[in-house]
Amino acid sequence: MDSDGYLSEILALLQRLLPLLISLLDDALAVVLTRLGCHLPWLEQLMPVILSGVTLYVVIHGSKVIYGFCEPKGPSPQSGNVSSSQ
Repeated sequence: MDSDGYLSEILALLQRLLPLLISLLDDALAVVLTRLGCHLPWLEQLMPVILSGVTLYVVIHGSKVIYGFCEPKGPSPQSGNVSSSQ
């Protein structure tokens, strides 16, 4: 596979992980700033909103992935196309 294929795969992966990365960045920023003694009320109010958004994204995206795994792939073995050998 060429480098363009890898780049498109990496970009697709980053696009899927973007909500999680934003949530982790928000948490890291809050921890670092509180360690430094800075308390930003808007950041503390933003944290539950971001967490709720990430949770909603994971639930919706996760349900699509689980539904995709649960769908039957191809004809079932009991489909009536059974030939008798007599």
